[in-house]
This record gives sequence, structure tokens and C-alpha cells, in this order.
Amino acid sequence: MILDNKRRHFLFVLVIVSGLAACAQSNESRHSVGTSRPPTTRGATSSKDVIATTTILAALVQTVAQGKFRVHALVPAGVSPETYEPKPRDLVSLEHAALLVENGAGLEAWLHKILSSAGSPNLQVLVLSDGLPQGIRSTNNLYANPHYWLDPIYAQTYVEEISAALGRLDAPNASEYRSNAGKEISRLQALDAWIRRQVATIPPQNQAMITYHDAWYYFDRRYGIRDLGSIVSSPGKDPSAAEFAALIAKARAKHVRALFAEPEFSLKLINQLANSAHIRTVTDLYDDSLGQTAQLSTYEGVMRYDVKAIVDALKNG
Repeated sequence: MILDNKRRHFLFVLVIVSGLAACAQSNESRHSVGTSRPPTTRGATSSKDVIATTTILAALVQTVAQGKFRVHALVPAGVSPETYEPKPRDLVSLEHAALLVENGAGLEAWLHKILSSAGSPNLQVLVLSDGLPQGIRSTNNLYANPHYWLDPIYAQTYVEEISAALGRLDAPNASEYRSNAGKEISRLQALDAWIRRQVATIPPQNQAMITYHDAWYYFDRRYGIRDLGSIVSSPGKDPSAAEFAALIAKARAKHVRALFAEPEFSLKLINQLANSAHIRTVTDLYDDSLGQTAQLSTYEGVMRYDVKAIVDALKNG
């Protein structure tokens, strides 16, 4: 079989990094620093790199680390973490990292492709969704919905988990990480109160959303917005003709004001549903990723931008 240059390069790097990881790890095993799986005691790592799977999670880590760790995201801004294909550079990044921060709950299914081969012997893994109460987990449509961070109350738990993990890596500065986390949690509490005020301005009959993919389930549940479904029920799976027709009928029957999507997805199905149901589209929400502007460079900035777009569309669509 003939491989193209890009695939040959990926396999070449994978083989080299796998070999290095195997030599370095010997009989040691990687462990988690999540709440539900406390780590075993090991020697402190000298690495100051923290790798988050997404830019949203990296932004939350940065609010706690405040420059004491180098924070990077595996998935670039504007790319969906649910359909991301790992790159050779991801293997190299994990080789030099002290901590990997992932959402879990099925968001980063691709991550297992590289974790078995990459990572330093001291790499710790924080699965943020493991720190949430089991009772809040929900299966919506066909898969367990992983988008907890779009509920600012759950984001507060993420910040607490990040603070604890950084404190274990860097015990002398643990109190500073707790202080930074407290400040971020105060900002998230203010964000929650602001969102409630904004949503309250939408007429009750208009408080319903249909989305391209089912990212806003927990947000809708928190703020009393009716979640009427999504075009894509699970990542990478287009709807059948019958499912699509049923969604159009629901949009018409419920007098839905707008259809919401993200810029990284194709507009074909979005425009088809909007045209068939005679509703407007909002295609620039940022839920899985930060944006490219200063306004969209933080978690709070993204949430305020998105909420303004949602409220405006549901009030005036």
C-alpha cells in the first residue's frame, strides 16, 4: 500500500515517540488527578507545561495558573474537539507535559489513540467531568452529552478541579492557585446572575432552541430554555430524511425563532432547515472553542458573546 507524505510523516513520528515513551516509562503507569481517582504519590515533575484538549479548557486553566505553567491546547481554535484528528505535534507536546486536562464524558474519543503511546512517565491526567456529581450526567438523544462547561455552575467545579490539580503539581504555590480559583469562581457567579437577567428578557413563548449539534443541553436546562433538539444527534452523524423532516415540523409547530450553529460546521443542513422552517440562523456561536478576537479569548468572553447572540435572536427573530 502506498502512503501519502503526510501519513508517512505521522507514522514516522508516532513510531519514534512511542519508542521514547516505552523506554522512559518502564514499569510505571500513568495516573489521574481527578477528584474521583486520586493520584498515587510520586516524585515532582520538572515540567511546567500543562496541555488542555480544547482552547476553552486551556482558558480556564490559565485563569488559575496565572503564568506559573505554560498552558497549551491540543485542538486549535475554530476546530471541533469531537471530530479532531490528532497530529504528530500532539505526541511531542504530551512528551513534555506535566498535566493533561481533558473534559471526558466522550468528548475527546480520539485522545485514546495517542495516550497509549505518548506522554512522559510523570504525566498526570485530569478528567474534569469526573469531578461532577454523577446525578447530573444525562444521555440526551443518542449519546452522553459532554458539554458541561456551557453551564457556568459546572464550570465552577472545573475551576476547583484545576486548582487542586495544579496545587498537587506545585505544592509551594497551592494557596495561590486556590486564591486564583476563588477569583474566577466569583466571576463565574456574576456571569450566572447576568445570564439569568438576560434570559428573563426573552418572552416565555420564545424560550426554545434548536441547534446544529447538541452542545447547549445543560445551558438550556440551567436557564429554563426548552431544548427542542439538534440537526446532528451525535458527532459526525447526519440525520436521516425522516429525522430531518420531523425537526422541520417541530420548528414550525413550536414557532422556533432561530437555529443556532458554530462557524466550524458546514452550512448546508443549517440553511436547508432554516429555509424549510422559515426561521433565521445564528451561525457564529462559540461553544467548543474560543474565537480569534480579544473579546472571544476567555471563557467569560465567549459566554457573554454567545448569550447576547442567543437572546437577541430569540427576542427579535
